[in-house]
Amino acid sequence: MITASDIPIGEQFSRHIICVTGTMAAGKNAVSDILARHGYLCLDADKLVHQVLALPDTQQQVLQAFEGAAAARGISLTTADGTLDRRALGTLLFSHKALLAKQEALVHPKIDALIAAFIAEHPSENIVLNAAVLYKVKSLCVCDTIFFVTAPLFTRLRRAVRRDNLKKSHILARFWQQRNLFAKYKNQNADVYKVSNTGTIQALEKKVATLLEELKS
Repeated sequence: MITASDIPIGEQFSRHIICVTGTMAAGKNAVSDILARHGYLCLDADKLVHQVLALPDTQQQVLQAFEGAAAARGISLTTADGTLDRRALGTLLFSHKALLAKQEALVHPKIDALIAAFIAEHPSENIVLNAAVLYKVKSLCVCDTIFFVTAPLFTRLRRAVRRDNLKKSHILARFWQQRNLFAKYKNQNADVYKVSNTGTIQALEKKVATLLEELKS
């Protein structure tokens, strides 16, 4: 498992590892894309979750762990070809903290290993870890900076409705679950910056560029 001590002291201070996080539809991906244009290597932890859940051994572990609970709720966890149905799994875990914690115990160590491998493979590059819930994995300890992206609720709702094929009630329920997300990051051993994404992409680019200049100084 990766820890801050796994990175040589010189490397810790010669590059930046930034966690880009924030609530749903605030603009994490937009900020990550801007940082990529500034030369950062970006790793999307949400995509890592999909990658881990696509592994045959992970699918077997998840099905063994949750098929009983899913059947009790009338949910099938497999698709027509017998593979894991991630959307059905999400429906099962949504609002069930105990089941979610059980799934995270299976998946998070594998995500940590992938993040550690990515960082080790790029020892000199600046890196962005893009994830809403990176605070739940130990890899957060290697981030020296956190960009917490924010936007007004109705702006996020409009974006989420346009982007996701979900009911407004479901989106708002997810917003409610994330209501204390900033508190999970503000006490981390890293510099935390709020990035307000309320205007144009050009305005957001200027804000990120200003923050990067501050980090360099």
